[in-house]
Amino acid sequence: MLEFISLLLLAFFMEMVDNGLGGGFGTILSPLLVIFGYDPKAIVPSILLSETVSGLWGGGWHIKFKNVNFKAVGFTLLGSLFGMTGATYLIGSVLPNTVAKQYISIIAMMMGIFVILRSFNFISKLFKPAEKLSPAKFSVLGFAVGFNKGGTGGGYGPVSVSGYMVLGLSAASAVGTTTVAEGIACALGVVLYVQMTSIVLSLAMPITIGAFIADPFSAWVNNTLKIKLNPPFHGRLVGVAMTGLGVVTLLKSFGAL
Repeated sequence: MLEFISLLLLAFFMEMVDNGLGGGFGTILSPLLVIFGYDPKAIVPSILLSETVSGLWGGGWHIKFKNVNFKAVGFTLLGSLFGMTGATYLIGSVLPNTVAKQYISIIAMMMGIFVILRSFNFISKLFKPAEKLSPAKFSVLGFAVGFNKGGTGGGYGPVSVSGYMVLGLSAASAVGTTTVAEGIACALGVVLYVQMTSIVLSLAMPITIGAFIADPFSAWVNNTLKIKLNPPFHGRLVGVAMTGLGVVTLLKSFGAL
């Protein structure tokens, strides 16, 4: 188990990575906390609470920099809220802790591989951005990322940002829109988890505060750099880290470590 300051600093760093690459906060933090001995039923709602606060707070900064498409937010939430509800019920009431840990680790591995592939030019050439916003496509995207988020605490941003760009949003707008939509979806997840389990404040508070402090800095970085779809070399390193953490967490869940 980590101390308050260690959790706060870890969350600060993960939030900088999250807004710099368009995702990675929960995807990396969730398996890390499993490795450090935390219960998935404490990890996921704690991350959701943190990203509710950071999403709305950070979203305000993205709105200030005019990086949010509100129509896309609305369309996405139509799907996200259903996905979040299903996944929250699955993790909170159905799956045992061991299976939940395995699910978290598998999603981390998948997201890591996705981030690595996304960093190469040949992937972006396979997709052409849409010219018009499609409510149905945004809703389907929202369901997928909402289910990921509610089930593992991660897996929202990496898919959402790429999906938004394929569906026609600019790079900076994709990151800003993801931040706002994710914050609202996470708020629902927190409410649902409270009905089934409880929020462990000793875990939730430091990661919420760390992410809160990081948000103005990370939003400014996103606006200044105008994040591109193809992450630079550091993006590939983050992808490798996600994949590696997923493998370690999976092995630990089977008692191999």
